[in-house]
Amino acid sequence: MAAHTLCIFLLIVHLPLVGGLAVDTISGDPVQFPETEQCRERGATLQHTLTGGSSQAVARLEDVWKPAAGYKDRMSPNESVVLNRSNINDQGLYGLTCGSEEKRIHLNVITSSEKSVPEGQAAGFTFHYFTAGELGRYRVERNTQLVFELDLSSGSTSQGSGFENRTSVAPHWRSDGDLTLTLQGVKPEDRGDYFLYVLKDRKRGHLQAVRMRVSPAVNTPEERNPDQITCTPQPPCKETLWIPLSITAALVLVALGVVCRQRICRSHVSPGGGRSLTEEESQPITDPRVPEENGHASSA
Repeated sequence: MAAHTLCIFLLIVHLPLVGGLAVDTISGDPVQFPETEQCRERGATLQHTLTGGSSQAVARLEDVWKPAAGYKDRMSPNESVVLNRSNINDQGLYGLTCGSEEKRIHLNVITSSEKSVPEGQAAGFTFHYFTAGELGRYRVERNTQLVFELDLSSGSTSQGSGFENRTSVAPHWRSDGDLTLTLQGVKPEDRGDYFLYVLKDRKRGHLQAVRMRVSPAVNTPEERNPDQITCTPQPPCKETLWIPLSITAALVLVALGVVCRQRICRSHVSPGGGRSLTEEESQPITDPRVPEENGHASSA
């Protein structure tokens, strides 16, 4: 894969320093050494200068840049030297030997903080520095682009494109050293990695990084969609109070019906325990006559 396809993931600051360039990256992110892409001299090498003056080979250019021992798990053959993930031990000075030319690259590996800010809200980037009698410039950059700059000597400020009239520091910064930057009206395009530092004598100091994400705006009641259905808790309906009353009344009526039926039934029972006769049952039984035959009645 071509090295330039990784550039969107890299946070590289090309800042001319005495004796070389500076490259910044956040720990854990990929990092590219851009000067290696311009070198096409076969046999070129990239060396990392370690503490104590010794050096360690990082990569060598053959047809493409190939990783040296110790970097094969973090680098693939490529048109430039790209470490797939950086760590704090990668920080330091690197020497690129390309033919007869030698270049120096200083890599800064920075541990960043993270924040998430709702769209439309203000974001604060905390930064403190000793400002009493100090010269130099306080700078804030996002993805290598200027956001805000303050001249610590004159107090004059400048703002980057897209950040006009949205950035500021506290007016008492000179007396208390509070250079916290406030960014008003955060937009989705403001997301990214912010680097804060003081530039003095072409050297950067107190380098800090903040990775900011922009979350969806929090809607206020006035901003809600009028078509949106909202559920508001309602007090218990008074009609529901009749339900238990109705059930109680029905049970009472059933109980009364049972009692009345029992009393009616008892009224038909004689004192001796036998059932009282009805009117039809109390009529005397008569002996039925057998029809006469030839004028004489037959007896049974």
